[in-house]
Amino acid sequence: MVRLPPPLDRIRPCLEREFGARLRGVVLFGSRARGDHRPDSDVDLLVLLEPPFSLAEDQDRTIHALYPLQLESDVLLHPLPVDSEDFESQRLALYREVRRDGVRL
Repeated sequence: MVRLPPPLDRIRPCLEREFGARLRGVVLFGSRARGDHRPDSDVDLLVLLEPPFSLAEDQDRTIHALYPLQLESDVLLHPLPVDSEDFESQRLALYREVRRDGVRL
């Protein structure tokens, strides 16, 4: 299991406050999930949201919710909100990678 240092350990609670019941999951992926990250590596996050889904609106809300943590941690966060139904049903390369290597927070 991957443990994120404070304040990054508050990513999921911040997103729960922003999205409530629409939040179906948060998945850490990329180098931090695989454990081969460097100190300056970013934090890649897939934010699984229940429909109705609007990429522009949900991206803005995600960035707004996580911005204080990014300032506090001085680590670059790369959240990507996606429709949870699409994540489960589509075979996009990114989704396959996240399903294979990702760590649910």
